[in-house]
Amino acid sequence: MSSDPMSDRRSPRFSTPGNAKLTACKNNNTRRSSNASSVSFFIGDPIPDQDARRRWPYRYQNKRQRNNGGNSTALDDEDELILDVRCHYAQAKILKSVFDIGDCAYVKGETKKNFVGKIIEFFKTMDDEDYFRVQWFYRAEDTVIGDEAKPHDEKRLFLSDVMNDNPIDCIVSKVKILQVPASVDLKPKSLSGFDFFYDMKYLVDYTTFSTVIDDGVGFSSCDSIKKIEDDCLSPNFWNFSSPKLHKAEMALLDLYSGCGGMSTGLCLGAKLSGINLVTKWALDINKSACESLRLNHPKAQIRNEPAEDFLHLLKEWDKLCKRYVGEAGNKTRSSSRTQIQSKSKLQSQRSNDSRSKKKNSSDEHEVASLVDICYGDPNGNGDSGLHFKVRWDGYGPSEDTWELIEGLSNCQERVQEFVLKGYKTGLLPRPGDVDVICGGPPCQGISGYNRFRNVDNPLDDDRNRQIVVFMDIVEFLRPTYVLMENVCDILRFANAQLARYAVSRLVLLKYQASLGIMAAGCYGLPQFRLRVFLWGAHPNEASNPSLFIS
Repeated sequence: MSSDPMSDRRSPRFSTPGNAKLTACKNNNTRRSSNASSVSFFIGDPIPDQDARRRWPYRYQNKRQRNNGGNSTALDDEDELILDVRCHYAQAKILKSVFDIGDCAYVKGETKKNFVGKIIEFFKTMDDEDYFRVQWFYRAEDTVIGDEAKPHDEKRLFLSDVMNDNPIDCIVSKVKILQVPASVDLKPKSLSGFDFFYDMKYLVDYTTFSTVIDDGVGFSSCDSIKKIEDDCLSPNFWNFSSPKLHKAEMALLDLYSGCGGMSTGLCLGAKLSGINLVTKWALDINKSACESLRLNHPKAQIRNEPAEDFLHLLKEWDKLCKRYVGEAGNKTRSSSRTQIQSKSKLQSQRSNDSRSKKKNSSDEHEVASLVDICYGDPNGNGDSGLHFKVRWDGYGPSEDTWELIEGLSNCQERVQEFVLKGYKTGLLPRPGDVDVICGGPPCQGISGYNRFRNVDNPLDDDRNRQIVVFMDIVEFLRPTYVLMENVCDILRFANAQLARYAVSRLVLLKYQASLGIMAAGCYGLPQFRLRVFLWGAHPNEASNPSLFIS
């Protein structure tokens, strides 16, 4: 990827190095006649002229240009629309196979791997040459994802908006393609008998992956493209009723929040659009930034910890909720006065009288309540894991200690009380709780001002790996919308590996995704600051960010 994020706007025949075109599809002056000795020729009667003009009006609108000696018009640098059309056909015979308009086919190219396209037009030129118009399917590696396409299913295609004209002898053979909703997982048997499947559309000019909306354009009643039947669907998390924009309140999680500028701006913009977006949770490793954010958002749950530990905490919290929230109506077997074997010394000196009253033995202390939870090593003694902050019976907050959950095996009642309270108050988000995740992973390992960037292995830098963690959190929580921000160097650094990775992860998770640059000066700020934004949206939601951000 070059400095221009849109430099990958090209049809499949330009996806190879050097912008090589399809070998057999170059326009030339060689005359091709439609006779029985040809391996590729049209069959049947031509489509009536009136019907052809109605279905393909763009072929007949530029007569003046044709009369002036031109036989084609340039749509862009790589494609030409042929205008000297004599007539259209509905079928062609290629290597003893009959192709209809709407069929999908392998198309020859300069690379070893054939391209895949959908035939949307057959026509003969005034020079008696036979052509077809194709709408291309993109493989993941042909899109902006590029080298980060390895995790994607090799049979997965993306229907593009790129079309061009090619001689019919470029067609190799028929291909069977299955159209599936983006919100389901495929069962292995559902692909039986199909060469490929597609569930999203790739808009090349906008570097955007979006849900396919059936508009009938280019489709016919043929059998090359099949829609998946209900008995072939395997429900996944995406089948839940996703939050809608008319919800009374939408919850936001701000990752790498700093003082909360990004989330605050989103909430203000959403309010202007009539959407009540509220920052419910925030995360940053900088303590001072967290304190500043807390002053502006006193009701938000703000975590001051590494993102990796936060992800572990979310997973452990989800397990606790599944275990204890379902048991809320059951009688607990724990006694009302729970005890715990203390694994750490108390933080301050206690008086002898207080010890004798509140201790049953020299090694046991009574637990009054649990007041907080974290994942990691808060005591700095090498014991990493899930910890609860314990309020000891008879002692104040200054003597609270962090204890591993394993040391609370005799305190199930206290653990349940904490989980139930946290569940009701939304202490931590669970899958399905978050409507929007926004964040700007650290840019120090990406920025061009860093002369010591790791170009060869960008993900070896812990700061760059935060993009991986960001996407891991998205994968676990499955929000309705995702917005990630970073510096423009993410499109240049290491062949844009990190940007491609981020897009690939969203698309792999079945999110609609759009990558682009925004200039601050275009939105009222007195500065020319450029930033890259990656937008993701649930497949059943509107993918246009302008619907959400004012």
